[in-house]
Amino acid sequence: MSQKYYEDTVNSKLENKHAVERVSELVRVRLVECGWRDQVRLACRKLSEENDGFNNFDELIAVVTPTARAMVPDSVKRELLHELELILSNIDKLPSKK
Repeated sequence: MSQKYYEDTVNSKLENKHAVERVSELVRVRLVECGWRDQVRLACRKLSEENDGFNNFDELIAVVTPTARAMVPDSVKRELLHELELILSNIDKLPSKK
């Protein structure tokens, strides 16, 4: 079977159980709780001040993204990985979306 088939199967089962939304919400909450959001906000301000602002938002995002990704705590990464492992280990038990 093709890679596309497996991707479609996983995506349909995840959508059916709203797993993507649940994981996204978990990550959002954990990042706010650990202060990551505030740290990224401060990093954006600092970069903006150092560079006399940016011409557009996309430039700021391109510069701050690597820093922001590196600032995600290992505990959040582990929790996300664990949640995804649980979802994928039970994927055959989920009904398919039709």
